Amino acid sequence: MQGTPLERDTMTSTRRIWILTGAVLALVAACGSDDAIDGGAGGGSGATSSTTSTTTTTSTTTTTSTTTSSTSSSTTTVDMPSAVRVAPGPTPGTAVVSFTPPSSPVTGYTVTADPGGITAEAAAAPISVAGLTPKVDYTFRVVAHGASGDSDPVSVGPLGFFEVVETFHEPMTKPYDTVFTGTFTFDTTAKSVSSLAGSLTQAMTGGEAGCDPVCSVELGHQLSSVPAAADGLLVATFALDTTDVFAAGGFAPGGTKYYGYPDANNGNAYALIWVSTVDPTTPPAQAEIDLLAYADCTPEGMMGPTCMTGTSVAGYGKKGTMGGQPSSQVITKR
Repeated sequence: MQGTPLERDTMTSTRRIWILTGAVLALVAACGSDDAIDGGAGGGSGATSSTTSTTTTTSTTTTTSTTTSSTSSSTTTVDMPSAVRVAPGPTPGTAVVSFTPPSSPVTGYTVTADPGGITAEAAAAPISVAGLTPKVDYTFRVVAHGASGDSDPVSVGPLGFFEVVETFHEPMTKPYDTVFTGTFTFDTTAKSVSSLAGSLTQAMTGGEAGCDPVCSVELGHQLSSVPAAADGLLVATFALDTTDVFAAGGFAPGGTKYYGYPDANNGNAYALIWVSTVDPTTPPAQAEIDLLAYADCTPEGMMGPTCMTGTSVAGYGKKGTMGGQPSSQVITKR
């Protein structure tokens, strides 16, 4: 190329500007392509932005969940009741709910029975529930109320209520027999019996209390429930809040002398029934009837130091102290 030195320098500078401009445009075009963006997701500035957005969203979700849980926990300051027990009420269609109150301050309680959503409220236990349908199993929920909120509910059940009549033949007190009449609760899930209570009416004539022809003692403390044979339970309820009935301690059927002998008598009594865990209304076979027993060491049942008892030879090796032995047991749904 010809020209003056100035013209040659000007043309060279212009050519360099064109080359630089073209390179910049090529680079910009390359950065704007899909391949460049996708490649940048592995470590370019676009990856930082995308990762930050995802992390922020996840962090926000986690924080929200934690806050909700914390808020719920902070507003529920009432502890739950414990050891909830449900006993048959005085008449069919009623129940009595008892429990151990929580340690936190409480203003009252609500009991709900399902099915039906039947409710009862009270300031303290026990709480009576009415309006239940006889022979229907119910689940019971207890909620404690406080100035700052409610406790979580405590549920028990489904529960069924039953009546039992247990008879001991007494050949020496004809025509009177000894009879235990009671009620209990059966947990259909746990296959357990609770709240067995009732009245033991025994044909003791001429006892220390002078009963004629019969005397009764209330038994309201279920303190024993043990497996018996296949799918069964032997359940005992007592007059006192202790299983000590006989001289050696405990209530093993076959005892005769009162607990504490020859010193003071504590005056206990008990009745022992059998319950099928498959269906409590199942009639007991003779082998189960042989396991039934009772003892009355209250003043009404005493003959000197000897308690009035009922046992079988097949079950315990001897009859009762006046020849009494179990003859029948009938359980019906309440």
